[in-house]
Amino acid sequence: MPKGTRNIQLSFDESTLTHFGGMWLIQRFCNRIGLRRLFQRHLQGFHNTSVYHPSELILALMFAIIMGLRRISKTDILQYNGAFLAMLGIKRFPDQSTLRRFLRRLSPQIIRRLVRLHDSLRAYLFALPRMRHGLIFDIDSSVFVIYGKAEGARVGYNPKKPGRRSYHPLFCFEAGFEEFWHGSLRPGNTGSSTGIFPFLNICLAKVPKTIAKSRIRFRMDSGFYSRGTVEFIDGKGCGYVIVAKEYKPVQVKAQACKFTKLKNGWEAGEFWWKPTEKWERKHRFVAVRRPIPEDPEEAKQLTLFKIRKYAYHVFITNLKTSAWRVYLFYSLRANIEKHIRELVYDYPLSKIPTSDWIANVAHFQIVLFACDLVHWFRRLCLPKDWRSSILETLRTDFLMLPARMVYARNKNILKLPRDYPCRKEFQQAFQNASRLKLPGKFRFCK
Repeated sequence: MPKGTRNIQLSFDESTLTHFGGMWLIQRFCNRIGLRRLFQRHLQGFHNTSVYHPSELILALMFAIIMGLRRISKTDILQYNGAFLAMLGIKRFPDQSTLRRFLRRLSPQIIRRLVRLHDSLRAYLFALPRMRHGLIFDIDSSVFVIYGKAEGARVGYNPKKPGRRSYHPLFCFEAGFEEFWHGSLRPGNTGSSTGIFPFLNICLAKVPKTIAKSRIRFRMDSGFYSRGTVEFIDGKGCGYVIVAKEYKPVQVKAQACKFTKLKNGWEAGEFWWKPTEKWERKHRFVAVRRPIPEDPEEAKQLTLFKIRKYAYHVFITNLKTSAWRVYLFYSLRANIEKHIRELVYDYPLSKIPTSDWIANVAHFQIVLFACDLVHWFRRLCLPKDWRSSILETLRTDFLMLPARMVYARNKNILKLPRDYPCRKEFQQAFQNASRLKLPGKFRFCK
């Protein structure tokens, strides 16, 4: 049996190594869309006294986020990552105190400009690789438990750790391309639907003028069920499917509704109802029920309300499609749970970096920007079979790749592993990023 290498000598003189060689794909895409230049041009007004330009610090944070360094304190390993420093165009990676100080010094005005730049890039790349003629917005909130002191952390709804202080952010994702659309960080004692009207207004304001309001549909869970939300969306001329809260009158109406049996054993029906006198008119409710499984453990897992031998789903909607299709349309909303889990576990969205509210809001928006940056890269550069991959898969197969940067024959050459299994896909993504055709002139959203 052959023995492994036994005689080893150490040498610490290599300055062009990295174990994140695949990040050159992200760097090439950022260069193609001119991200550094956009930061420099549109984030003016920040008075920085350090040796780093604000654009360098934001790019450093975004790249560290994409690479999987979940806490700012973990970025120290990049101090000696030579090829990565060349990728960013800096001589030394900023230490953790520099990054935290930078976040604390970002004013609300600069954060708003950062968000507008994010929105502008989304609008700029919206029609790539193909034009969309309708949008589906999935709205949901999440709870981030806060450990230690953090401004804005409050005790509120917290199903996993009741009584602990938290943040309660609100999210909107566009379901067609699975693109992040808008997000807001909120104190932990904020209700799910608190601030929903301005939130929806902002989501709609970001919609390109080429898409009619009648081609926009919202999907929301029962936390957003209310007369105000329904009438607000109705007034905007958009479609919606919202889970009805399990109030007793809703359960009575659902049980009394006339059902049609389906081939899969489920039943679907609908009824028109004006829940209270305060509602302006009757609305369409869709009820879908399934037999409760005989297995007690399986039956226990159902979170629907149960009456006799059935478990029920009830929705309020203004869509004109059949009751069963309304249910199928809403069931695809489960993808937003996947997106939020990815933000929490693969991105450091729930890792609060400072005790200052404004700094934490800035970090929150930078993480969301990085999330969309990966999304745009995946959508526009990766081969078709990889476009639905989660970030963890992209890191494993593309980004976390040993590499060495050398200069030979008047060229910069990135040396990658000889037996790398995704060589063909890597080369194709690199070429796609280099040859990406951009849609005319970039316009900053005012």
